[in-house]
Amino acid sequence: MKIYTEIEIQASDEQVWNLLTDFASFPRWNLFIRQINGSLIEGAQLTVYFQPPGKNIMTFRPTVITVEPNRKLRWLGHFLIPGLLTGEHSFIIETLASDLVRFIQQESFHGLLVPLLARRLNIDVRQGFEAMNQTLKTKAEHIYQSQFTIS
Repeated sequence: MKIYTEIEIQASDEQVWNLLTDFASFPRWNLFIRQINGSLIEGAQLTVYFQPPGKNIMTFRPTVITVEPNRKLRWLGHFLIPGLLTGEHSFIIETLASDLVRFIQQESFHGLLVPLLARRLNIDVRQGFEAMNQTLKTKAEHIYQSQFTIS
């Protein structure tokens, strides 16, 4: 099962990446991933606190598998034990122009629990991705536009 969302953001890839990887600022703006602790290094384990809209905060501890600055961040996590529910999460920044990017957030789920949880995951996770994407867009575009404001 795969959940895929995308949004165009009028900002540079670097501006979007900087927001996406500034984990300390997440509690102030990120409506889905409320907090991340850990190092942004391939092979490192993160602690991720996420909250689907209208739900309680949940925690999981994925391993970082790809870090490509200004382009891609991927991690792989398991629920309880590998094989029950595994999720590979990706954030992808595609440069469309010097000041325009496509931000893609997706997750592929595998495991024994996927058929039982597919409907709930599709609703809750998709809503969370879309909320995060929109607030990332708003924040990045505000930063981008503020560089052109004359004081």
